[in-house]
Amino acid sequence: MQNKGTHPRPTGDFAILLKVRDTLDSDGALNWDEALPVSEWEGVATDPDAKILRVIGLTLAWQGLTGRIPAELARLSKLHWLDLASNDLTGIIPPALGRLRNLESLRLNANSLTGIIPPSLGRLSMLCELDIGANGLTGAIPPDLGRLSNLYLLSFFNNELSGAIPPALGELTNLVLLDLSDNRLDGELPSELCNLTNLENLFLADNRLTGEIPACLGKLPNLTMFDLTGNRFTGEIPPEMGGSLRALPEEFE
Repeated sequence: MQNKGTHPRPTGDFAILLKVRDTLDSDGALNWDEALPVSEWEGVATDPDAKILRVIGLTLAWQGLTGRIPAELARLSKLHWLDLASNDLTGIIPPALGRLRNLESLRLNANSLTGIIPPSLGRLSMLCELDIGANGLTGAIPPDLGRLSNLYLLSFFNNELSGAIPPALGELTNLVLLDLSDNRLDGELPSELCNLTNLENLFLADNRLTGEIPACLGKLPNLTMFDLTGNRFTGEIPPEMGGSLRALPEEFE
């Protein structure tokens, strides 16, 4: 192991970062360079207890990044969090990110990403936060995400997602926030969402959802914020929707 203050030639995880730098950071905003000790590399967190330095986190929000997300990031096998939010990244979400089995937080929101949500993200069994809102993603929500049993935040707001809300999302019983608003989702609300007993915030506004609102949603014990405005629901507001729930649907046929 290198002594503090030395400038070792990057190997292992740090060599991987140098390889992806020119793709992830096409405008040269980051200071990742062999001339600097890895402890000074911007946004890079390492495991202080490991005998060999390993990258455990990348926090690169608001860095002006303009390239694509390199699939090579999936080789950082000890990564626990990856935050690339609020940049100008383009292209697809690499399916290879599904190999990051230690990942607990994935934030790719507020970029210009396109393509589908990779079903492979459903393999990230340790994931607690998944935020890919405010992009240009299309296609359906993969039912595979229903396997993410540790997830407490799931946000896909402001994309161009279509199709029905998968009933498999009802398996995410640790969810506290579910935000699918401002997409093109259609079909009826699956009654399986009534299994989300830890849910506090449910935002489904500005989609093309139809049918009646399941009355059981009004019985979720922790739900306090609930927005279904701008959809195509029919019927009446269920009486179970008590006064503690705010932002109820405005329009019914």
